[in-house]
Amino acid sequence: MKKPEILVVEDSKFQSLILKDILNKGGYEVVCVSSAEEAINNNFYKKFDLVLLNVVLPGMNGYEFCKVVKNNDKFLPVIIITSIEDKNSLVKALNSGADDYIKKPYNVDELLARIRVQIRTRNLQLELKEKNKELEKAYDKIKEMAVTDALTGVYNRAYIKDYLDKIINKYDSASYKLSCFMIDIDNFKKVNDTFGHLVGDEVLKDVAKICKEIIRDNGAVIRFGGEEFLIILNKDIDNSKIIAEDIRSICSKSIVGDCKYTISIGVCNFNVIKLNHLNDFQKGLQEADRMLYISKNSGKNMVTINEIQH
Repeated sequence: MKKPEILVVEDSKFQSLILKDILNKGGYEVVCVSSAEEAINNNFYKKFDLVLLNVVLPGMNGYEFCKVVKNNDKFLPVIIITSIEDKNSLVKALNSGADDYIKKPYNVDELLARIRVQIRTRNLQLELKEKNKELEKAYDKIKEMAVTDALTGVYNRAYIKDYLDKIINKYDSASYKLSCFMIDIDNFKKVNDTFGHLVGDEVLKDVAKICKEIIRDNGAVIRFGGEEFLIILNKDIDNSKIIAEDIRSICSKSIVGDCKYTISIGVCNFNVIKLNHLNDFQKGLQEADRMLYISKNSGKNMVTINEIQH
């Protein structure tokens, strides 16, 4: 097991040698420096498990150095050793962030006991910090799962409001353009009846994958329900049409097992006012759904697009 490492900041070589001998016998690795500046150089102090320092040092004093340490690593314990009898020195030490304060001449057993307590406390703090990170990751994973469709890996309907709020916070302008794509897999019941539900599931995954690859980070791909997908994009009408046609075209050429399939798309491009963004989005969504209905009833495997003018 690796020995804890202690940095001794002491300008007296004699005192440094005494401390080093005591600490080595106590089971610690020890490095001694004679000034705070030497300890700060290249953040040298950060590699240690504890700092033991004298108050009176050439240049920066112990109180000032302690503040530097604590501003950069609040979990690194600092013990101040001093022979100063000033009653205010304890207050100064604690106000500078020191974790403990020992007067010279010190009792060796007491010094070692205090060091053990501080290193044990640091280890517990670091453990707790790691546990908190793990909990944060787990919480983020749970949040992600709550808005993710388990089959396709794209977002589910619960993510719509989160995404709209994210867009609002992203843009400074009072209004902005959005496009909604409503996508429906043509004759999906026939796909399931002919090839089975497992192939049907693979077709859903394929559509989701194609949409994600084309949209990338430019918008949100959402499984809206059943064989329907929703795409939300911050694009104008011309770009939206190009993207929608790309998705339709690639899907029409895709083969899942022995199954060829097509999709129909309804697109609505509309203006969103920040103060009324949910209502504006709902209107745009309804119009995209109406465009999808036209695509489905006009022969399928096509894109129909409209723009709502404010």
